[in-house]
Amino acid sequence: MKLLSILTRLGIVFLGVVLLQAIAGSSVWDGDASVPTTESMAEMILVDWAIGLLVLGALLAMAMVGAAYLVRDERKVNLLWELEEGGEA
Repeated sequence: MKLLSILTRLGIVFLGVVLLQAIAGSSVWDGDASVPTTESMAEMILVDWAIGLLVLGALLAMAMVGAAYLVRDERKVNLLWELEEGGEA
């Protein structure tokens, strides 16, 4: 078990070194990067990423509906209080 832990740590360190070299040696850092404008960013979000944005919105909506369903308190005592005493206030 200790050997597996040591191998896992060495693997993570090795992967970190490989990723660091890949990022540092990328051709992105060589060229003169143009600064994105607000218009180009809006075009990227609404045109290039439209389907992903719709899918993400649907997933977030489903998560909110699920959270609202889980939060409901349906114990009999609370339901009776809402029907009998809650309306008199």
